[in-house]
Amino acid sequence: MSRVSKWLIVSLVSIFILSMSEFTVSASTSIVQTAQNAERSISSKDRVQHNIRFAVRGTEVAVTTLRTSFDTGEIKENEHHFTDPAILPSIHTGLTTTSHQYDPIVSDTPAGLKGYITYYATDDKQHYYVLYEYDYSSNTLRKVHEGENRIYLEPQIGIYYTIYEKNVPKSNYYSMVTGKKVYTRGNILLERDFTDTKYVVSPIPQTRNFGVYCTDTLDCHYLDYGGIKGKKAKVSDLWMKPDQKTGLSTKAFQVSADVHLNVSQGNTRDRKSDWTVVVTKNGKKTTLIKERVGYVHSFISPERKTLVLVTENGLDSKMESSKVQVYDLKTLKRIRSYDSPYRARTQSIQWITEDEYIIEQYFSNPGSYPPSLYIISENKHLKLTYERYIDWKNYWNSFQFSTIFFPMEPVAIKSDQGVLEYKGQPTFYMEGQHYVPLEVFTKAFHIQYNLGKDRITFTRGQRSSSVNQPSKQLLTLYNQTFIPLGQWSKDLGLKVSETKGSRYNKQLSISDEEKGTDLAMEPKILPFQASARWMDRVGDSYQLDPVNTRPMESAVPDRIDGVVLNFDRTLTISSSKDSITELLFTNPDYTSVIGKVSLTDIPERKWGFSTAKIPENMLQDGVLNVIIPVKEGKSTMVYSLKLPEPFDKNKF
Repeated sequence: MSRVSKWLIVSLVSIFILSMSEFTVSASTSIVQTAQNAERSISSKDRVQHNIRFAVRGTEVAVTTLRTSFDTGEIKENEHHFTDPAILPSIHTGLTTTSHQYDPIVSDTPAGLKGYITYYATDDKQHYYVLYEYDYSSNTLRKVHEGENRIYLEPQIGIYYTIYEKNVPKSNYYSMVTGKKVYTRGNILLERDFTDTKYVVSPIPQTRNFGVYCTDTLDCHYLDYGGIKGKKAKVSDLWMKPDQKTGLSTKAFQVSADVHLNVSQGNTRDRKSDWTVVVTKNGKKTTLIKERVGYVHSFISPERKTLVLVTENGLDSKMESSKVQVYDLKTLKRIRSYDSPYRARTQSIQWITEDEYIIEQYFSNPGSYPPSLYIISENKHLKLTYERYIDWKNYWNSFQFSTIFFPMEPVAIKSDQGVLEYKGQPTFYMEGQHYVPLEVFTKAFHIQYNLGKDRITFTRGQRSSSVNQPSKQLLTLYNQTFIPLGQWSKDLGLKVSETKGSRYNKQLSISDEEKGTDLAMEPKILPFQASARWMDRVGDSYQLDPVNTRPMESAVPDRIDGVVLNFDRTLTISSSKDSITELLFTNPDYTSVIGKVSLTDIPERKWGFSTAKIPENMLQDGVLNVIIPVKEGKSTMVYSLKLPEPFDKNKF
């Protein structure tokens, strides 16, 4: 059966080396750089990662979209409530139903950015699996499929499938576009099936985002989006095959256009075998491995430039730590070799780029063994938290990794009204420390520094500090240098006063002892900021509160205090407002009500609600002023919100 494999599409990276000779740098001076290859391309688009959450309730499906900016580390949430009875699970019975959601996915498909979830609902008599699709560009929710069999999906190729039919194993594949069955039985193979060398395919795909459908007899073809049959593909499985004459088990295949690989195993006893790995290029054979070990795993990079061999020195209960060897398939030279710290079976490799990968190993308690992101060109390991890695791995994103090597949990740094802006890799959290980009951070807080061989010194106005042995503190990757926050930043008057975290980002609030001076971070100025003002109800009208005159202000234009104006002119109010039957809209100076919208057609509002589209004439210059009505003599608020631009997956 096909597996549910999801991984991100990322841009290729290039390598830079920082000259570490002693030099002096001011906040406005760039670090001296020596470029060894062409620089990673920097997109003019915002660098946005999209995630999604679903909540299926008795009278609604709530969809929460999350945008994480890798330009600032900030996050935005939009909640949408869908109450059309046609989209609810057929057997949902409220509190008597036991429900579970399978991991949601965001996929940048040829049909636009989509969010998916498979929802499971059951009661005493029956159970159902429901596949939902949220369309970002139209802000609509679709119930794609509902039935008693568990649903799997491959959204990047527009297919979902089941593996049972009336409790009998049988795979049925359906088009996400039409909902119709397109294939019965067989398998769908994705990139990892080939990079893990379980199968080999010809012709070699030109993109990482591909799928191949094969019948049980390996009659195969590439898939276009929605399950449409594409060009013919020649696929062979690469399981170790025994040879009665030689007594060896082998797998042999074409790794790249001019490199052939042969892996053989023989003389198995005491949980070990004699393993030999030979590559042939232009008729010349080169032996890469010839030793007695437990197992040899082979992996190739997506563009067939790199070969990774993992040798395990024992198996099962006798497992010993494994050795990783990395080869350049152009020169056939070994470029890296290192020992894995874990005694665990290697399962797969998650390729991030041609230069970055994560080896996945089997653990009964995986949370205790953090995976590490290995950067080949730099020979460096960056430890990740298992939970964040799984979250990251399970999402398809529209996000492109331009100048970024740490692809999860960017850190937003805020000080007073300022926000640190990143051009390359944002601040990231690793092994208990926050690594800030040295150049960006020092420039924002008007810090001068001098980087020497044995010491780095900092000056900020009358304050100073230093860090000894900077080579042990600084982390330089892809022409970007990072330093963990610590005593040096405190000495300069910068103290972390608050730390917030989510599954997708972190936020540090910096208390600056130089606040109000020229040394402080410059404020982030927006042309319009959402606001809320107190109003009193007097008779049938409303007027601004003459006492509480100071408005509440937001850092963004479209939301404040749980009230959000969405790009499609719908309003979402997140708090419980069961008693409200309508919303009122005012003119720009709040002196008169110019319209209203009824909420009586929304069945329940205890979880919040979303309205129908607000009429265009209720907005003045794109600004909507909305009042939540109250009884006479009570106070309420008027919210001033600016309509966002139409949805763009590349805009934060």
